[in-house]
Amino acid sequence: MAEPPQTNPIDNIFDSDNLTALPDCVLLQILSLLDTKEAAATSILCTRWRNLFLSLPDVNLRFCVNNNGSDSDPDGSFHLFTLFANRVFQQRNNEPIRKIQLYVKHFVESFQLGFESLLMSTAAAISSYKVQYLEIVVEMDRSTTEPCSVTLPTGLFSSESLVSLHLSLHSSEYAQLGWHIPEFVWLPNLKDLNLTSFRLVDENCIQRILYSCPLLERLVLIPRSLDESEVEEGVHVVEALHLSSSSLKRLILCWDEKVNSVFNVFVKSESLERLTCCMEGLHKISIDAPNLKSLCIHGHVLEVHINQSLDSINVAVIRAEFLFHLEDVEDMFSRTRLAFKFFSGLQHVKALTLSENIMKALYFCPPVMPIFRNLIKLELIPDYCHYFPRYRILQVLLNLFKSSPNLEVLTFREVFDNYFGKDEEFDYIFPLTFVEHLKVIEMNNFKGSELEFKVVEHFLKNGKSLEKIVLERKGWRSIWKHRKRILSFEKCSKNCQIVFRKK
Repeated sequence: MAEPPQTNPIDNIFDSDNLTALPDCVLLQILSLLDTKEAAATSILCTRWRNLFLSLPDVNLRFCVNNNGSDSDPDGSFHLFTLFANRVFQQRNNEPIRKIQLYVKHFVESFQLGFESLLMSTAAAISSYKVQYLEIVVEMDRSTTEPCSVTLPTGLFSSESLVSLHLSLHSSEYAQLGWHIPEFVWLPNLKDLNLTSFRLVDENCIQRILYSCPLLERLVLIPRSLDESEVEEGVHVVEALHLSSSSLKRLILCWDEKVNSVFNVFVKSESLERLTCCMEGLHKISIDAPNLKSLCIHGHVLEVHINQSLDSINVAVIRAEFLFHLEDVEDMFSRTRLAFKFFSGLQHVKALTLSENIMKALYFCPPVMPIFRNLIKLELIPDYCHYFPRYRILQVLLNLFKSSPNLEVLTFREVFDNYFGKDEEFDYIFPLTFVEHLKVIEMNNFKGSELEFKVVEHFLKNGKSLEKIVLERKGWRSIWKHRKRILSFEKCSKNCQIVFRKK
């Protein structure tokens, strides 16, 4: 009698009966790995879980027009998308929704009415299903030339359940996608707010939000500038932004478009611990945050004014350009004085990342720098400029090294040819009294130039306290001869490790 064919138990896991036998909690866990539309498509597998996707705790709705041109009717496709999305909200059971993600790419003006209807359904779902996290991302089609305006329902800004709200409605290269924050806002439990590419309607529009978000801890603001059509229509040009909060811990302010007129930013918060500003244009920043621990300034700024001592700051990243669009020599010296005053206020930091942009301004300041007694880590970011002589940058660096008696970690983001000028007098640039107490040297983007080898050799030869030197590049295997040469250098500190790190 023939034996029945053997079956693999693993194969049985995936037959329909076994899928049907799985508890709902397991099926929901599996479906949660898909976006909502894909999860809905699985309903054909079994009648028992035909509507199970309507119970998913996270709703992820994504619309994207095919780039290959196969979608000949994008308006019709978007209409079907909105019908499906509305069904997800309207036919849902009483299970709460933890998170809603709505992503629309290739947005065009003809989508406006359908999209606003979908936003209304989303706002209703927030209220009905106690949504905690909401993220809406819209990207206009690149070919769009007609500006479009979207009205956001007040329900998106009135919720006791929301703890995180991210709104990002991006314009195209040729046209603006207009939207702004409604006047009425009530988000008593919100802790995380991200607003990208919105228009400032007045100086206090963000302050009204802060008053209505008493628990807000993290705020990201990326406002957009007015386009030519808005300027011609006489839309009010906002020239200042006021931010004051008793709960805020982290603030990120970014202008990804150039501001052509003076713009003032006022930040006041006793709870603020981390502040990042990325500016493009004529910005003046005033900071009143006595408990600030981390400060990052990027881009173009006219002035950074600190209203109190910066003793609390431990980490600072300064990549700001102060000398741009100068009117005359008097204007240049005025800005250099402001730059020096700001830089001097950082003398209590423990870790400092510094670009050469601010060094250009510091060169025209008094040669005597404040003493950075607490500074342990220093990272240098180069910015080669043919019209600004290298010896001026080196003079600022030398003054900074002399003013950092307790520095232990020195990082070069990159060492390019002519980095130290023509003479390369390392004993002058890096005095022995400075090199002797360094413990770690890092050189990123190591290319294997002769200058880089000389720098490594100098630190190994003179760094008697050196514990580690780290050289980073994309790969080291193909250039074993570079490793061999470096390992042959004489070491003053016998315990110093040479680390070849892959980027």
